Amino acid sequence: MQLTDAQLVTKILRGDPTGFQELVSRYQKPVFGICYRMMRQREEAEDLSQEVFIKAYRYLGQYNHEHKFSSWILKIATNTCIDAIRKKRVDTLPLDEEIKTNQEDVSAERAFLQEEAHREIEAAIGSLPPDYRIVVLLYHHQGQSYQQIADQLEIPMSMVKNRLFRARKMLKESLKKLKEETLWTAEQVQKS
Repeated sequence: MQLTDAQLVTKILRGDPTGFQELVSRYQKPVFGICYRMMRQREEAEDLSQEVFIKAYRYLGQYNHEHKFSSWILKIATNTCIDAIRKKRVDTLPLDEEIKTNQEDVSAERAFLQEEAHREIEAAIGSLPPDYRIVVLLYHHQGQSYQQIADQLEIPMSMVKNRLFRARKMLKESLKKLKEETLWTAEQVQKS
């Protein structure tokens, strides 16, 4: 029978480090996924994932068994990435899904336009302030509820809703501006 996360933590805290390898195996992919979506660089995501597990091991004694271990470690991952972003002041592109096109059904021009739109959305999300970007990432890409995000980031649910609302408003404005610039450029090309 497989031990629960809480049982593994207890085992580790009692001096048996073999349980930690099981926790790493369970959470390696989700931790890397968050790091990669936030940093958009595989090597950096791998480094930060290792840092997350080092922090988790170091602070395992502070883990509260009343909460889910998954929330705790994913919060460490999120905060580690936010810290890295702040230190480097790197604009990130949190989307990692490629536009899937069926070449038989979609013309090359339409595929190009879809890919261009995807890049524009990535750039717009990447330009959001980190506090807003992480909420968009957790809500739209991780599929977390308002309450899960609030718990993970340790902020009130009203703040999660507010940040998501403001992020969407910023994205709408950013994409509207981009569309206007694109139309203006197209008109200038046609006039020449």
